[in-house]
Amino acid sequence: MKKLLIFLILNTLYFILYTGVYAQDFRNDFQVEYFLNENENKLNSQVKFTVTITNLRTDVYVNQFSIGFPKSFTIRDLKALDDYGVITPQITTTDSATKITLGFSNPNIGKNSVNNFYLEFYQDNLFEVNGNIWEVIIPTVEKKNGSYKILVHLPKNSNKKISISKPKPDYISGETITWNNPKTKTVYAVFGDTQYYQTELTYRIKNPKLVPVYMDVAFPPDTLYQKIYVDKIVPPPAKVFSDEDGNYLGRYFLNPAESKVILFTATISVFSKLREDLIAQIRNKFFKQKNYLLSETKYWKISRTDSIADVSTDVKDVYYFVTNKLQYDYDKVKSENIRLGADEVLKNPNRAVCMEFTDLFIALAREKGIYSREIQGYGFSQDPKLRPLSLVSDILHSWPEYYDTSSQLWLPLDPTWENTSGIDYFSSFDLNHITFAIHGKDSEYPLPAGTYKTGDSRDVSISATNKIPNERLKLSLEHPPFPRRINDSQTYQTKITLINTGNTYFWSNPIPIRSSNLEVQPSSLSFDSLAPYEKKILTLSFRAKEKNERAKGRFSIAFPQENLQAEFSIMPFYYELALKISLGTLVILSIISFIILIRKRRAK
Repeated sequence: MKKLLIFLILNTLYFILYTGVYAQDFRNDFQVEYFLNENENKLNSQVKFTVTITNLRTDVYVNQFSIGFPKSFTIRDLKALDDYGVITPQITTTDSATKITLGFSNPNIGKNSVNNFYLEFYQDNLFEVNGNIWEVIIPTVEKKNGSYKILVHLPKNSNKKISISKPKPDYISGETITWNNPKTKTVYAVFGDTQYYQTELTYRIKNPKLVPVYMDVAFPPDTLYQKIYVDKIVPPPAKVFSDEDGNYLGRYFLNPAESKVILFTATISVFSKLREDLIAQIRNKFFKQKNYLLSETKYWKISRTDSIADVSTDVKDVYYFVTNKLQYDYDKVKSENIRLGADEVLKNPNRAVCMEFTDLFIALAREKGIYSREIQGYGFSQDPKLRPLSLVSDILHSWPEYYDTSSQLWLPLDPTWENTSGIDYFSSFDLNHITFAIHGKDSEYPLPAGTYKTGDSRDVSISATNKIPNERLKLSLEHPPFPRRINDSQTYQTKITLINTGNTYFWSNPIPIRSSNLEVQPSSLSFDSLAPYEKKILTLSFRAKEKNERAKGRFSIAFPQENLQAEFSIMPFYYELALKISLGTLVILSIISFIILIRKRRAK
């Protein structure tokens, strides 16, 4: 009778079941239960493994079972049992792992006989409380030849709901979530639909020239999945504006050899679902952007198209070509980390970090006619091996987006993190990606926060928080005085300056202009968005609707928190002309009378 030793090793990514030549000799069925507990804003979980091993031969039986955990896993209160009671585990520790070996007290033998193994312990770092959300990353068993079930039990009366799951659970019953036979090597789940990040960014700029210059810096912008709440920008920029890609830019004036240190503090919220109120404006922006979203640039071009001939025009094929073609180079981050671009990384696929994954995706997508762009920002990650940060300066991150023409939406992807973690970043995203800069037209401009440096400094500080920010929506208006009287033959123009003095973006659908006895152009005001501190000047023209009548004319514009109203007396042209002639005649007569009077006095 042969004995079968099963060894199960757990690393930061997944379980590996080593069955060797005996894989066909038994069936193994796994059920793993995680009982989530919250205590003083910390999560720990009780874990229960049930492993059922069925012998498929008469001359083989299981004698021992081992499981290995990396040292980073905090395991305590370990208990092990088989079908006959408590088993005393043998625990051995190395520099990188802890191995638990259990010998079965009285293993059942014979074909179709069953042996059950039970392992219970508490683990403190499997579930993470990150600010306003709970995040779960569960490794799965690989090379299994039986069923596999994962159950997650939430705390009773928990108000947390699952917002992101990769893969999707098979069913949810009350506070229990179940995955049956997951195909991925990692189960990833997020509870809570909005994450908040307290953000402090430092921009160190210097003018090395002998003449004054203006320099632009990029602050984190609003996007379909992100909203900013600005606390302060010190010193404030001379001008704030948005570029074609939707970047939030501040312009500063620098004298020759002058340096400035700019501090930007804000709360940034990231959403699991897109912001419905922005869809119309984002679509309008895309139609202005699409002319350059298929263009080649320095880093987004592929010279040898024969190397990508087998890739279809399906974005999924493009994504998985990149994910499977490239291999993440953890050592590259420690070196100078020069950006290779798509062409060069195709020649050196083992030298890729996030920049190369993103550059290759965009170059290949554009080559296949898929509108795409790069996002540079910050990936909130507590495991640099699982989800590395590898963009130069302050360890930032980059990932691509493509424009899905069927839904008419920008969809984010992360081929880097799928490559390193095994988590699906094609069909859904997460709450850990914070946008600093958008690159659609130019692969290098603008620079993201963290790259404005004059020395070796740490300029990006981001921490998750559960504090919900306060929104201050305030729009200020400036305009020259309106005339009190207009005539019916003239068109008048005025300029209205809108200033966002609140702490969030102001996104607007066209604002109608209501009028009486006036023809007003345009009939509504449209400006898409105003970033905090940004101002825009809108031109308005108006004239009398009816001719040859004295009347009252007015128009009003209902801006948020403030209404703009103007009222005029409309005078027929001939009436005003007659009035002007009368006034002119009176002035002339007055002058003549004054001259006559002076002459008379001199004559005396």
